[in-house]
Amino acid sequence: MNGEQILTVHEAARSWQPNRNAPEALAHTVEWLTRLQVHTPRAERYATLSAWAYPLAPLPELELAYDIHAFFRIYDDFTDDLAADIGRINVIGAELTGILYGRPARSHLGMIFDDLWTRQITSSPDQWVARVREHWEWYFNTQAAYAAMRDRRLDTTVEEYLELRLGNGAVPLCLVFGEKANRTYLAPHVHHCTQLRLLRTLTSDIIVYCNDVYSSVRDAKRADPRNLITIIRDQEGCDWHAARARCEQEMRALDQSIHTTKQRLDTACDVLRFTGAERAQARMGARIADDWNWGYQAWAAANELLMDTDPPREEISRLLTSPQAA
Repeated sequence: MNGEQILTVHEAARSWQPNRNAPEALAHTVEWLTRLQVHTPRAERYATLSAWAYPLAPLPELELAYDIHAFFRIYDDFTDDLAADIGRINVIGAELTGILYGRPARSHLGMIFDDLWTRQITSSPDQWVARVREHWEWYFNTQAAYAAMRDRRLDTTVEEYLELRLGNGAVPLCLVFGEKANRTYLAPHVHHCTQLRLLRTLTSDIIVYCNDVYSSVRDAKRADPRNLITIIRDQEGCDWHAARARCEQEMRALDQSIHTTKQRLDTACDVLRFTGAERAQARMGARIADDWNWGYQAWAAANELLMDTDPPREEISRLLTSPQAA
């Protein structure tokens, strides 16, 4: 079974091309992971998503993006290993959140993130730093809620799950990072333009649907209910194929909403009397969302089903020093 058999790949994703700096960025991240003693095949593979999601990024920014995506895989696998220990997940989240506000790292994991955070904020505008800080905080402090979804008493709805994944799935964080990756920082009034905010939410939702169709194949092996396929099956009493068809239908609807919202963004630029420079920023904000939408779908078709087959999966918790109380 391959990606094409799991989910119909949109034509825009079929023709998507990754960043030409991909080989150099991957070599950098493999060295970075090895030096930090947290290299795993899964982390290396997940890092390659950056080349598809940031096709225009210059090499230095792409290297940082690769490192960040490797960190996502390390951190997510680490908290998955701690699934039953919600309190400890919150302690880890508190330490990493503290680093965002200048507190020192207290663990191996904290030292890894401290390195990433320092590199993100170097030469970045204060207003952008504030935005990306908020998104990292959102990501760190939804890990316990995501782990708790294994308890079926919660009976999570589609709406609740999509809201959780806005933070936990980190797509809005990656879209904000796209400003740094493309060396185009959006002014606050452009970033918070209603249509751009909606584009970021729609893009996150469509990627969650895409991810969860693929991950449901892996999750079924571990009886992991934390995906939209399981939620839809439970709510509608249908089988996997019907739930997958529902996901594809929702993805098509979201794609149409994205198209409409981008048209409305053009009108909003007129109504808000954006200057030429502000319009260019708004267009870049929309381009970043497009890059992530189609780039992720292209990467997922080739890689998502392989995430659990990279030999062998080392338990991340064994590679990291146990965190102490923050």
